[in-house]
Amino acid sequence: MANTEAWILRLLAEDFSTPCREDRFCVPCAAAFCDHCCGAHHRGQGHEVVVRAAAAASVGGQAQGPVRGGYRDSFCVSCGAGFSAALCGHHIGHDTFRIVVCEGRHCARCTGSEPWFHLFTGIETYRDEKGHILVPLNPRCGGHRCQSCGRCLR
Repeated sequence: MANTEAWILRLLAEDFSTPCREDRFCVPCAAAFCDHCCGAHHRGQGHEVVVRAAAAASVGGQAQGPVRGGYRDSFCVSCGAGFSAALCGHHIGHDTFRIVVCEGRHCARCTGSEPWFHLFTGIETYRDEKGHILVPLNPRCGGHRCQSCGRCLR
């Protein structure tokens, strides 16, 4: 249960309004990646990771090109991190679910049949047009929202 509690706490603490960015480069994998959500896949024996700006000089230009980014629209239970499905392919085969915005709130989009769905018992949920269950991850904002990121400024 401690493992379950850890990913739930990370889910609730995640800032889904912050984008993922390919800010690191793994030399042996010859791949750029987002350190926030994919860094754990490139740590350890045999991986030499450099910050993307330094990578361009050290790997003969392999890290050249624009730094891609994408909003965190998914959560990986296995890694305990929010990620951009369009950008971060490291989470294929992991237990993941989508994050959507409903009425200005980030919500976990579930089917209700996930083995961990019972952890959301007691939370008011919604249904989208496809019948998915939407579980709000943050309380309804009672104050003003930031013009830049949309987070509540109580």
